[in-house]
Amino acid sequence: MADQTLARYVNERRILTQLRLQGPMSRAALARRLGLTPATITNLVENLTAGSLLIEKPAAREDGARRDVGRPGVDIALNPKGGYFLGAEIGVGVVRFALLDLALGVVDSRTARLIQPIEPEAVVAAIAAYARGLKPLRAIGITVPGLVRSDGHVVHLPMLGWKDLNFRALAEKALSAPVLVENNAHAAAFGEIYTQPGLQADTIIYLKLGAGCGGAAIVNGRLIRGAGGTGNEFGHLRIRPAGPVCSCGRQGCLETFVNMAALDRFYRPSEAFDVDSLSALPAMVAAAASDGDAEAVGAIEELAGHLATGLTSLANIFNPSTIVLGGAMRPVLSACLDRLSQAVCAGIVPGMTRPQLQLSTLGEMECAIGAATIAHHQAFDVSNIEIGNGRALL
Repeated sequence: MADQTLARYVNERRILTQLRLQGPMSRAALARRLGLTPATITNLVENLTAGSLLIEKPAAREDGARRDVGRPGVDIALNPKGGYFLGAEIGVGVVRFALLDLALGVVDSRTARLIQPIEPEAVVAAIAAYARGLKPLRAIGITVPGLVRSDGHVVHLPMLGWKDLNFRALAEKALSAPVLVENNAHAAAFGEIYTQPGLQADTIIYLKLGAGCGGAAIVNGRLIRGAGGTGNEFGHLRIRPAGPVCSCGRQGCLETFVNMAALDRFYRPSEAFDVDSLSALPAMVAAAASDGDAEAVGAIEELAGHLATGLTSLANIFNPSTIVLGGAMRPVLSACLDRLSQAVCAGIVPGMTRPQLQLSTLGEMECAIGAATIAHHQAFDVSNIEIGNGRALL
């Protein structure tokens, strides 16, 4: 790539990233923030506008601001219709879809049911059916609740029985846009920080609790992936010497004490819940606890105790400024959030910064939205570019 072409490419991505982070602004403000000349900004903006990635809009004025005589002010903004990014979360019996526009607005979200056992080809067919006719579809992000390498190879997915599967290659044969495959908790965590720019400068720990327990660590807006991209298996942090057998084959894993099956054991051990009723259990237990049901209160307290142990270890390792909790266990997590915060702050090494605990803001579609934001990030964010040996490494 020639130097001038590289410089243009990098600066165009800098403009797109700046507008995503800061919102619409004038050409002059863009020039100041990026340290470029007004003439360079004008040239770059014209090129991006011609490519349908930017639009002009009337400049916003604060209340009481003086209205200048002459031509009204014009801001530059991301063009929502300049591209679409599809996120698909593969779950047990379902695929959840979220479609984002270039400005990260959620255009559509829906859930498709699949017949079990779920075969990889059936999932790809469902995604292809949804994606058909979406233009311009820039990229597709897909999440799975299992171990995934950076190249999109599914190493182990016990919930669906998949193992050693090059899922990205399979998907790209049937889909007409670039495909990225990611662990579901990684995607949900990334979506949280990507849609909330204020969090991106911090160290964030994210934990997703539902049928399983997954997590992610994000530093300065980047996922800490580990060797091969298979790190952040926080659910397999060992918090007890023994316990239920985990999906990994071991005992004592955090996941087995804080997921929906654990809530089932803690709430009414003599009453077995099937897969469908398990999904409704967190809301049921939270509501019962709110009404003073002693069994529900006890179940939440027991689960919170185990979770606090895991979160304290993670806080001591990463010293995060924020811990975000999401997943299907949200109703129960909401009911014990204050207790968790107090326990973690009391348990960390004295002198460490106390982390803020909060619930995910993305709701049920957090993994699908997160997958779409990863696709957006890969396509347009400047932090994807590393300069080495005089060339761009993407």
